[in-house]
Amino acid sequence: MATGSGIIRKVSGKVGDLVYVVRGGQQIIRGVPTSIKNPRTEAQMEQRMKWPNILAVYRTLSPYLKDCFENKPAGQTDYNRFMGINLNAGPVYLEKDKVRLGAAIVAPYVISQGSLPAIQVSGATPATDIALGALEIGDDTTVGELAQAVVQNNSGYRYGDQLSFFRLVQEEDSQDGHPYVTVSATRVNLDPADTSVLRDVAPASGFSTVGGTLGADAALEGAGVAWVHSRTVNGKTHVSSQRLVVDNDLLDEHGTTQMLSTATNSYGGTTEIFIRPDGTSGGMTVDEGTGSGTGGGTDEDDGNEGSFG
Repeated sequence: MATGSGIIRKVSGKVGDLVYVVRGGQQIIRGVPTSIKNPRTEAQMEQRMKWPNILAVYRTLSPYLKDCFENKPAGQTDYNRFMGINLNAGPVYLEKDKVRLGAAIVAPYVISQGSLPAIQVSGATPATDIALGALEIGDDTTVGELAQAVVQNNSGYRYGDQLSFFRLVQEEDSQDGHPYVTVSATRVNLDPADTSVLRDVAPASGFSTVGGTLGADAALEGAGVAWVHSRTVNGKTHVSSQRLVVDNDLLDEHGTTQMLSTATNSYGGTTEIFIRPDGTSGGMTVDEGTGSGTGGGTDEDDGNEGSFG
């Protein structure tokens, strides 16, 4: 790259294989590449084919992800963090026509990342490792009673902490049958003086007693769940690192090698079409000698940050 100077009039545009731009009052001159590399190894294509579902689930969750990624680098968005860490999750492959309709499959994606110990979840009826002592949550249980049970029976919790519950449910469109996801999220503050009825603010699906611990009220079928522990200290929110616990049947169809092949072919195959990080696709076209082309990635945030309660 060269930097122009002097009293020559500054210009913008393209001449031959040079591009002229004015940036910060200076004339910048740069060459145009004569080719665009779009690697299409099997491993790279497999990674790209994961993007559409990760993006679709992110769009569903994005209103609830504020403060869920404690240590993300300055300037990094929740979108970039979510997409990056979940590329290593179990694969879910979607065909092009379903992606266009907004399809999404509940998958075991990481939804929070931080310094607090992770909440362990196990069992056919999901139960956490948060002990409740003698508390059996019922219709009359108060938020204060839950708070006391959690803090008194678990060394890692304090009054003023929050427990959040996420539930993602797999749905099917009644018109064209494409799969999509609905989400609910609830946060409970561990306030021992709160006399509110727990059932008025938190669902049994995430705030029930299961074998003496906090858990769900039914088996996990067609859904994914996660409990997140958070604490605010001096204006900074600390969270536990949590991954959705998912009904394995949801991945049986969409995570197979056969589905990868079907989805790839729906985009035109590995030699014709590429998948961008935002889930869209396009053919690579390069004008010989100019380097102009279509297609490329984007790191822009596709969702709005919000809160839940």
